[in-house]
Amino acid sequence: MNNSMDDAGCCLLSVAWNIAPLTEGRADSRRGEIRRTVESVCRTAGHGARDWAARNGAGTEAEYRPFLQLADVAYEIATLLLLVEDFLVPDLEREHRRWAEIEELKSRLTELAEWTSAFLSLSGSALRA
Repeated sequence: MNNSMDDAGCCLLSVAWNIAPLTEGRADSRRGEIRRTVESVCRTAGHGARDWAARNGAGTEAEYRPFLQLADVAYEIATLLLLVEDFLVPDLEREHRRWAEIEELKSRLTELAEWTSAFLSLSGSALRA
C-alpha cells in the first residue's frame, strides 16, 4: 500500500524509469514528445517527493495523494501511447478515441504537475530534473 510521500516518490520514479521507449524511427513524433514529457514530469516530481519525505516524514494523505494521482495518470498515458499507431488492423475511429483520451489525460497530468510543483515550492523542496 502506498501511504507516504516517499512511496509516492518511488511510484513516480518507477513510472519514469519504466515508460517504454517507443520503437518508431522519428524522434520528433507526437508520441515521443508526450513520452518525454511524462518521463520528465515523473522524474522531477518523484525526486521532489522523496526529498520532501526525507525532510518532513511520511506526510498526510492530502499531501501525498496528488503525487500518487500523478503517477497513475502518467502510467495510463504511457499505456495508451503503446496502443496508438500500433495495431494489426487499422481502425481510425479507435485511434481517434485513444488520442482524445491521451489529450484529456495530458490536461490532468499538467494540472497535477502544477499542483505538485507548487506544493514542493511552498515546502522549500529543491527539485532535480
